[in-house]
Amino acid sequence: MADHNMLDSKRGRLSTFGLLYVSEGIPLGFAAVAMAAFMRREGLDVAQVGAFVATFYLPWAFKWAWAPFVDLIGLKRFGGRKAWIVLCQSLMIITLYAVAQVDHANRFDLLITLVIVHNIFAATNDVAIDSLAVNTLRPDERGQGNGFMFGGAYVGQGLGGGGAMFISDRYGFDVSFMYVALLLLGVLLFTLFFVKDPTVSSQVAERSAEVWRKFKESLVGFLRELRVGFFKSGPGPLVGVIFALLPFGAMSLSSAVATTLQVDIGMSDSQIAQLNIASMVVSASGCILGGWLADKLGRRKMLAAYYAMTTIPVLYMASLLGGDAGLGGVTIPVYFATAIAFYLFTGMHYGTSAAIFMGLTNPAIAATQFTGFMALRNLTISYTQAWQGAAVDAWDYSAMFYIDAMLAILPILVIPFLRERKFSTEPPSAGAPLPEAG
Repeated sequence: MADHNMLDSKRGRLSTFGLLYVSEGIPLGFAAVAMAAFMRREGLDVAQVGAFVATFYLPWAFKWAWAPFVDLIGLKRFGGRKAWIVLCQSLMIITLYAVAQVDHANRFDLLITLVIVHNIFAATNDVAIDSLAVNTLRPDERGQGNGFMFGGAYVGQGLGGGGAMFISDRYGFDVSFMYVALLLLGVLLFTLFFVKDPTVSSQVAERSAEVWRKFKESLVGFLRELRVGFFKSGPGPLVGVIFALLPFGAMSLSSAVATTLQVDIGMSDSQIAQLNIASMVVSASGCILGGWLADKLGRRKMLAAYYAMTTIPVLYMASLLGGDAGLGGVTIPVYFATAIAFYLFTGMHYGTSAAIFMGLTNPAIAATQFTGFMALRNLTISYTQAWQGAAVDAWDYSAMFYIDAMLAILPILVIPFLRERKFSTEPPSAGAPLPEAG
């Protein structure tokens, strides 16, 4: 194993965490785009495709439940947090291979089970990466570090979604599984040979009794800090919980039903791939633009505007699909342009809403509380994927788009109450902090 550690320099740290986050985006992009398109072409109902993608997000919504174990079970004998990352990435590749062997149409229940198992490892990989970042990035690097990390996630989604669609279009869908597995293997080998957890000492791992004693102390401190963060910091954090469980504006043009619609209006795998990659670039640009405008003009005001803007392309698509022509009322160029506009507006609100959640977070439990908000947003993505797929099968695309746009009113009504937390006079607990997971 190479002696060089990428985490020894600033440039190495930034590039390493960007690359590690690529491994998080790859399976999500592959599921929401490549697998969703393939399953629709194979004749699965839109509801089944929506349920499949919804299942992909479920473990990410509950990763806070096992996150403490990553910090407390240090695996120092095996490399610390690096050992967690290598283990999880290896199991991600193995379970992805298992998913590829399942008959999607006839063994759908088994497919869902394997997807849940795969994403438990993927979500744990995320927690371990974030824990390593918290303990490695220097204070003046954290802004850039998070930029590289979320940028890496977008790249991963483009590679796993659009990239896999290009491979599928040229060589067949089965080959796209190998392509995704090779991408994950590349990140795994990089981690194995060029990354070392700098917090690992030469001492052997602590005894089990000591680990569990620390876990108990941390849990007691965590519960106390959680009470302060949510109940002693004004109404903002509690309103934030409600807000996190509401839709992020209109969502339908970025969910699994968008992929099934692309198939149904006749887009080829290559065209879906081009749209997916273009949307990732536009979304990333929207994040930067939206955050800059929000800092200049006010975060809550601009977030409400961004949410409202997402309804415009959705309502336009609903009107086209609701005409006498039905699916024939939407041409591929029109869909492409409408989707790009939607992704721009979605990107604009993504970073702004994250900044608002940071303002609601108590620094004493920054990693855990912010992780909680993000986990609830993943739960929102999951239930949205499920209801939208069921709605299309029960009614049609047009009705689902209209409902999606109407639901965007709910979070807009809550935004005025998202006031930053009030400072508490209670001292922070001595319990060990838990890692932030984006």
